[in-house]
Amino acid sequence: LTGLISLRGGGRFIDINQNEIDKVNYVLANYSTYPKFATEREYFNYMAEVDVNLITETTTTLPVEVNNALLEKWLGIYDWAAIKTELEILATKKTSKDGVLKYLTNPTRLEFLTSLAIKSKLPNVIVIPNYPCDDEGIPTSTAGGGKGDIECIEENNGILVEVTMSEGRTKTIMEVWPITRHLEAFKSNYDDAMCYFIAPTIFTDSARQIRFVKSEENQRIEPFTINAFITHLESADKLFINN
Repeated sequence: LTGLISLRGGGRFIDINQNEIDKVNYVLANYSTYPKFATEREYFNYMAEVDVNLITETTTTLPVEVNNALLEKWLGIYDWAAIKTELEILATKKTSKDGVLKYLTNPTRLEFLTSLAIKSKLPNVIVIPNYPCDDEGIPTSTAGGGKGDIECIEENNGILVEVTMSEGRTKTIMEVWPITRHLEAFKSNYDDAMCYFIAPTIFTDSARQIRFVKSEENQRIEPFTINAFITHLESADKLFINN
């Protein structure tokens, strides 16, 4: 949860996340010893204080080559069969039993596995996940900061990949309109751009809203369930879908 600890050796060991070493040193210098409290009120007052040095307001994006190297490393650990199995587990909203993946929340796990899935089946695509990660490349939370979840580049085309574990009307309200804004900002950098919207299920209202966005705002969002996206990747020779 803090991002200060990394998993090593397939989840068998823990270590300090070297990406956060300055924050780790700050914690050791300021919180290795702590006061004793005479009352619960004193303790709660102490815990209610906000230490701004422990708050990260922006997400650091890794250089493309570093990002790619981390994805390639994990593809050496999870082959396509393993990635597919873990995505199918997510499609049923179950918890992973994998030594590393079981510690990730479902939304974070979906972003990580989707990035690996695309890179595994379409290795020529540049895959840039926007989640923050530790020095092992394990995401510490989902993407934020007003960016899309995963940005992909294929030839001169841009592909935004947005994933969610939300369901029903909540998904429509919370996801489709922000995705439209992300795609509008994203497409200005490419000859052409589109977006995948991936979720365990695609609610009827979401599909209707996506069709509206396409017809009224010329924003191309292609909805896929997790299982449909798996099938799509297994047969696709390109990630970008032409009109």
